[in-house]
Formats: sequence, C-alpha cells, structure tokens
Amino acid sequence: MKLEQKDPSKLEQNENKIHLLYQIKHFLITQIQTLLLAIFVTAMMQFSNHLAIYLIYCCPMYFFLASIQWFVIWKHKLNFKLWFHIYNGIMLIVCVPIFFGVFFGVFHPTASLEFKQAQNCQMIGQLSNWIEHTEKYSILYINFEYEGKEYLGQACASNLFEAKTAIPILPYKFYKKFDGIACGPSDGNNTDPQQPRLLSQKYFNLTKIRNNQRILRTVGRNHYNSGSGSCYTDYLWSKVKIASWLCQERGFNISQFMNPQSCYVYFFNGDKAIQNGLLRYEMKDQNDFPLVAYKRNAYFPQIDLICLILFSYYNWILSFNSIFNYSTNYFLKMIKYQKDNIQVTPASLEVKPNEQKKVQLEQTNKEMQNLNSNSNSIIQQYINESMSNQSDYIAKDIIPQDQLQKSYSLQLQQNQVPIFTNKRGAFYQSSSNN
Repeated sequence: MKLEQKDPSKLEQNENKIHLLYQIKHFLITQIQTLLLAIFVTAMMQFSNHLAIYLIYCCPMYFFLASIQWFVIWKHKLNFKLWFHIYNGIMLIVCVPIFFGVFFGVFHPTASLEFKQAQNCQMIGQLSNWIEHTEKYSILYINFEYEGKEYLGQACASNLFEAKTAIPILPYKFYKKFDGIACGPSDGNNTDPQQPRLLSQKYFNLTKIRNNQRILRTVGRNHYNSGSGSCYTDYLWSKVKIASWLCQERGFNISQFMNPQSCYVYFFNGDKAIQNGLLRYEMKDQNDFPLVAYKRNAYFPQIDLICLILFSYYNWILSFNSIFNYSTNYFLKMIKYQKDNIQVTPASLEVKPNEQKKVQLEQTNKEMQNLNSNSNSIIQQYINESMSNQSDYIAKDIIPQDQLQKSYSLQLQQNQVPIFTNKRGAFYQSSSNN
C-alpha cells in the first residue's frame, strides 16, 4: 500500500495562514499601545493652547501611516527589521525637536493668550512707524471698559498681520526694546514718516502723546552680524512691539474703530498691566499694558500648522513601534504559555487516579526495599562485630556461616542473645544490659 502524502502546497498555505494570523495579532497589539500613547500625548497637549485641537482633526494621518507600516513591515515577516528600527530612530530624533520647537516656539506665544471680552472699545489715537523698511506698524490707543472700570490699552495694525512664519521680522514674536531684529533693505527712500494722529481732542490729555513726536526711523542704531552672517539691529521704537499676528490689517477703516464696540483684552504681564491701564499711561513706553484685539484668537497660518502635524507629530509617535514591538513579543509569549497550560491540564486530570496508584505502589516497593536493606545491614553489622573479636571468641566451626546468620536472625526476632563458643569449645551467652 502506498502511503498517503500531503500536498506540499497545502502545507505551505497553512503555514502562511498561521504566520499571517500571528502578524495581524502582533500588529494590532503594537498599534493599540502606540494609539494609547498618542491619545495620552494629545490629551496633554490640549492644555497648552486652542490649536492643539488640530492634533485630533489630523488623526486620520495616524491610521494612514500605520497602514503603510503594516504593508511594508508586518505583512512581509519583518524581513528588514533592522532598517525599521533605524527609520523609527531617525523619526524620533528629527521629528520630536521639530514638532515641539515649532509648535511651542512659533504658534504658542500668540495662541496661548487668553483674551477676555471688554465693552465700549473706542480708538482714540495712532502712532505709526515703518520698521526696517519691512513692516508698516502702528500702535493704536484704545479706550475700553472692563468690569465696570475704564482703561487705556493698546492694539496694533500691521501689513504683516497674516504673514508666513519665515520672514525677517517674525510675526509671532513680541519684540522688547533692545531685542535683535533683522535688518531691512538699505534703501532709505521708503521711510514714510507720519505725525502722531489724535482722533479726538477729548482724549488728548489722557493719552499724553507729545505734539513734537515724530514717527521716523531711528538714526545711528547699532548693527551687528550673527554667526551665520545675518544682519541684526536693536529694536528701539517702543518698549514692546506686539506680535504681528495679533494686529489689525494695515488698511483698516479708522472711522469704524472710533465707534464704541466690543473687543477682547489680555493684560500683558499681569497686575502691573492692570495698574498701568487704570492710570492711563502712554502705552508706547510701557512693558506692561492691556493688549486689545478685535478677535478672540490670534491669526495663524493654518496650512503650516497642518503640515507640521502631518509630517512630524504622528511620525515620532509611530516611531515608538520599535519599543512596543518587544513588549508585544513578550505579551504573545505569555498568551502562548497560558494556552499550552490550558491544553495540558485536562489530559493530566484524566490519568491522575491511575498515576496516583502507580506512584503509591512504587513508593511502597521502595519502602520495602529500603526496609530489607536496612535489616540486612543491621544483621551484617552484628556479625562483623562478633567476628572482629577473635582474640577471645570464635564462632563454632561446625555451624556454617549462612546457618549462623539465619539462627542469629531468628534469635533477634525472639529477643534472644546469640550463642557463641570460646577457643576451648565451650558455649556461652553474652550478657545483656537489660
């Protein structure tokens, strides 16, 4: 008869199916761990500023990148596991500083400001300057009411109110006096000087704007070069230049802002700003002041933020797959170990009574053998002790040794003392201590 042989192709298909199921389990368990990390980090980021909500809006990118890793890595038996770990290491090293540096360095300074609503906001004055021939910047003096009190604050207008991030004068930065600012073009024909504009004589004494103040570029400033060869100069025009993303459009309608309306206020640098606003100091010369805006949230380049999230945030989170890969291996080994124990336990319970009987019989036989060996050793010990004392006694030569051993055993059982003869042939019994 011919032996039945299994089809090799079917065996290979079964092996591939088993391996695919294992890879699916491995992938899902790994991604669950990574997803929990993503949820935790994203939840913590929500406490930073309102832009963190975009991390949730862009979450489909996470699943897209995870699906790519499935088709490239897990489905193909992790054949280039080393390259997978190298790639994840690069993503972690590169993307973490890029994401957190840009998110908190660029978007956070303006997005983290929590504005509160104020009433009767009315523009009463304006000071303008063309900063480094790059930004046409204006300080707007705003009179407003907040919690029943009247304050003087400042807003701003700029031609960079919706600028991109990569420009010489950073639109997201608050420049303080003597901070370095990028040098503008050397062309001096575009100074665009203006006199300070008072919109209402009613508020002239309140704002304390000097009539002889001219809005011109400062002459004789210090220029210096950075290590990269870029030119920087000191910002000197006001104590604080408001970030351009918080400003109004340069060509705003002045008459519209002269009418009382609601606005939003943030007391820049805290309690001192409240005091300066109540005392109505000239805002241009203050480090602490009420910052007024006509929108609750600052402008930000939405495309830049989305690109940052898509190409850096989820990449560095998915790089933790290299770490969770090992925890998943351990977890699957524990599951396999538990399954093996569950499969072995029922069979062992079925044969347990028979095995117990066998064990008991074996133990009984071992005990009997030990008992016999002990008794034989005791008998032999007594015989050896008796034979060793040949200077005084010898066993009777007529009695063979095997018969003597049997009689000795019989006497032990009858609690009798062994009988010996001395050298002269006389019989005697050894004395007992009992």
